[in-house]
Amino acid sequence: MRNILVDTGAIIGLLNKRDRHHSAALHFFAHLRQADELITTWAVVTECSFALERNRAVFYDWLLSSSIEIVPFDLDDVRAMWAWMQGYSDREVDFADASLVWLGDRRQTDLIATTDFNDFQSYRLPNKKPFRLLIAMP
Repeated sequence: MRNILVDTGAIIGLLNKRDRHHSAALHFFAHLRQADELITTWAVVTECSFALERNRAVFYDWLLSSSIEIVPFDLDDVRAMWAWMQGYSDREVDFADASLVWLGDRRQTDLIATTDFNDFQSYRLPNKKPFRLLIAMP
């Protein structure tokens, strides 16, 4: 079984046919292994809900029918996210990204479905391991 982190861009790419990453996101989701487990955080769900505001029904239909696991976190976890974010003071790290780094560390996975290529090629997990991006760059 592979735990795969799912970022906002992957979901938007999947659901928005006009998104420039639509084909790559479709390919990724269509070729998942049966044992793959998709995981994300409430921060990503919030970001998607806002970004897909005009297609909110499509997003919620997908979310509620998918098998994606939404992993909760508490204030101690936010402290860890904030501490990690401090290591990237040279760039603006959004909270959803930090929550995925936290989740990758928690679930011991470096696999991520994202279209945020520049950031996730630069980010490192707390153990300094790089992420493996699973959606092809254009």
